[in-house]
Amino acid sequence: MYIFDRFYRNPAFSNGLVLAESVVAAALGIGCGFLLFPAEASLIGVFLVAFAQARTVELLLDRNRDEIWGGGGKADTANLRLTISLLVMFLAILGTYAAATLLAPESKVLVLFERQIGGYGGHSITDVRFDDLEGVLGHNLIVLAACFLFSLLYRHGGMLLVLAWNASVWGVVFPYIARTAPDVADGGPVVYFLKSFACIFPHLLLEACGYVLVAMAGVFLSKGLQKYEIGSPRFNQVGLAVLRIVLLSVLFLGVASVVEAWVAPALIRRLF
Repeated sequence: MYIFDRFYRNPAFSNGLVLAESVVAAALGIGCGFLLFPAEASLIGVFLVAFAQARTVELLLDRNRDEIWGGGGKADTANLRLTISLLVMFLAILGTYAAATLLAPESKVLVLFERQIGGYGGHSITDVRFDDLEGVLGHNLIVLAACFLFSLLYRHGGMLLVLAWNASVWGVVFPYIARTAPDVADGGPVVYFLKSFACIFPHLLLEACGYVLVAMAGVFLSKGLQKYEIGSPRFNQVGLAVLRIVLLSVLFLGVASVVEAWVAPALIRRLF
């Protein structure tokens, strides 16, 4: 992925560049995972995507640091810019996995994405059962805590693994349901997938925001622990920013849980 590195030398590199590189990285990860480790292509592909994107996330974090500490910019503005860039990366990986699931030969889909698919094959979207609000919120908070811990321990590597894995699961499950559902209408799998995605996209986007934010908080805290003495003014500033970001991520997850428990099932009943 260093072919993209020259474009990132411009401090004002755009999210369009992040999008393009993420699509290429995801496509290469899927393809190389299948060619090199076909028995575990579904897992190896995610690791390869994370490896390929590590440099980009490092540059995004450097840009965020420079905007906050060196450029006299506002921390909230810099963090919002970083959040949007990471969301673009997440959605690009998701979209690439969705396209691969829809376009790959049917005999290869299970080989490519066995771990992501699990037991979803052969079901209609109407068979998908969403948990109640308490169950959805509990599950999402566990994932949120794991995302924070991974990012705290492994920094942008942990952040990328969590985001790439979640993007791959979301990007595979619903296209695969669309290809194998017994109630696919005349529009075919693509239309079926687009309708399904319209039902789950609202809470998916909110969840992704929550996970991106808490991953950022984990990385910021990890860097702060390394660079500053606990109790120093700089560390306290970092700690306060981390606390605010974590609380915001919990808020996003709370709203996402409400949408998933109540809105998504209603949309499925409406469209299917």
